[in-house]
Amino acid sequence: MESMKVDKEYIEKLKKESEDIRNTLIEITSKNGGHLAPNLGVVELTQAIYEIFDLPNDKVLFDVGHQSYVYKLLTGRKEKFGTLRTKNGIGPFLDPKESCYDFFISGHAGSALSAGAGIATANPNNKVIVVVGDASIANGHSLEALNNIGENIKNLIVILNDNEMSIGKNVGSLSNFFGRLMVSNAYMNIRKDIRDIVSKGRVGVQLKNLLERIEYSVKQFFLPSSISEVLGYQFLGVIDGHNLESLIKTLSIAKDMEGPVFVHIKTEKGKGYHLAEENKEKFHGISPFNPETGEVESGEKSYSSIFGKKLVEIAEKDNEIYAISAAMIKGTGLGEFKNRFENRCIDVGIAEGHGVTFAAGLAISGKKPYVAIYSTFFQRAFDQMIHDVGLQNLPVRFIVDRAGIVGEDGKTHQGIHDLNMFLSMPNYRVIAPTTGKELEKVLEFSKDFKSGPLAIRFPRGKNFELKNDLEFELGKWTEVKKGTKNLYLATGAMLKEVIEIEEKLREKGLDGTIVSCSSIRPLDEDFILDEFSKYTNIFTFEDGYERGGFGSEILEFLNEKKIKIKINIIALDSVSIPHGSRNILLEDYGLRGKKLIDRIEGSINGEK
Repeated sequence: MESMKVDKEYIEKLKKESEDIRNTLIEITSKNGGHLAPNLGVVELTQAIYEIFDLPNDKVLFDVGHQSYVYKLLTGRKEKFGTLRTKNGIGPFLDPKESCYDFFISGHAGSALSAGAGIATANPNNKVIVVVGDASIANGHSLEALNNIGENIKNLIVILNDNEMSIGKNVGSLSNFFGRLMVSNAYMNIRKDIRDIVSKGRVGVQLKNLLERIEYSVKQFFLPSSISEVLGYQFLGVIDGHNLESLIKTLSIAKDMEGPVFVHIKTEKGKGYHLAEENKEKFHGISPFNPETGEVESGEKSYSSIFGKKLVEIAEKDNEIYAISAAMIKGTGLGEFKNRFENRCIDVGIAEGHGVTFAAGLAISGKKPYVAIYSTFFQRAFDQMIHDVGLQNLPVRFIVDRAGIVGEDGKTHQGIHDLNMFLSMPNYRVIAPTTGKELEKVLEFSKDFKSGPLAIRFPRGKNFELKNDLEFELGKWTEVKKGTKNLYLATGAMLKEVIEIEEKLREKGLDGTIVSCSSIRPLDEDFILDEFSKYTNIFTFEDGYERGGFGSEILEFLNEKKIKIKINIIALDSVSIPHGSRNILLEDYGLRGKKLIDRIEGSINGEK
């Protein structure tokens, strides 16, 4: 088996290209924000894939797609790369609508191996290459796919991008040497020749089995964390993921092998930018920053930080409180909690379903678990939230971070389905605090709540406050401003949006009573029964998908009570919200500013 011949001039050309790519990544993400460190780590790997395989006839999938910036630069999107993560610009993840090189959508970890297996089965004459991270491969979805692929799919190549030392901790000089040996022409040819010779006759079979056991034992000694060939994979590695020559040779061999092939690549997150190398977590996903210093503009407190600080406060007085997250400890505001109460802070990795059932086990044992996960990722634990928590009515507190429109991470990350999910589940109470201080009061309330599961949702970004603090009581709403004729019922982040257009509404003669509705389930039934009949126009405001949300919950209650009142629901009527800044998207979809006023006015005038 011959590997691709690589000359020095060719490699030097690719090295110069890798420097240019890194400079571009730093320049654009410093302006637009994004996933910098992961992409700096896969520059050479992506170059090698692009050089070796016949794209787009051969299919490349990234799991997860935040490693795909380099791939985008190499596949015809360099000129538009400055629009990364902006409205109508280059998207943050792979999307077939953006390019023929993007064969399958990405965003949530764990999907690429299963999709890759299906694509490879349907396209037997093409290679399918799946690049999967060391965190993503531990996802249950990925492990199911690895097991199912087995020896059945011959045109699939799995590349493990190992960049966090969570896999391959013992990889040193000996194993690096062994990795180079295993992909050399001499080793591959001898391995094949010996197996062909000894496979004839009874003695030959015994000798072949002995050689296989020896080879397996040696591999496991040097590479205990590699995927075992017991699953049916041809294994290559460990390869230095920043050595272009090794990558080119290895992938050219993998391309010619009958698979499935598993290639273990070792990379460094943040490679080539010392600030990202020194602080990999900060630069994993970062807001716009100063490329010279790495500093990000400081802003007001976020809801995530308010949650994290308050949870530390109540956990200091209550040893029964536990925090669980899925590879998002700092992202969900739990960094300080982890430092203070390490034994009570559990990071389950990219395994949201397991995290929910783990919390159910804590709850049924008398503990007080808080499961903090981004809204979009709760979708991955739908079954467990129903079966393991809801049916048993267990007091698990679900902290739904990044609820509503998130922004630059686009349609795979918008938090617009959580209300529909939680409101469809048995025994759940659902709360959407409308201010930062109210969130603190909700958390204080939640610690001793034992009557079943709670979902507490809040948006991404800076908190909102009113001049007067809101008191919280489950099943009760609070009037913020008293008026007549029009009734505005706002939940969660939408109270801020209604308050900000209050003056303009008054100028148009559309002012009315504004109500903070943090308790979505249970509703404030007394308010509905006593107050609704006093108003000509009733509006509900929510930053989620319209059907099955807050407004729908009120309509169902009215229907049960046989009350005929029209409710104007102001919400999202689309489930595919693109990438762009959160503020711009809120305006575009009629949840902010002039367009929100237009929707209110249009509803009153009989327009939708």
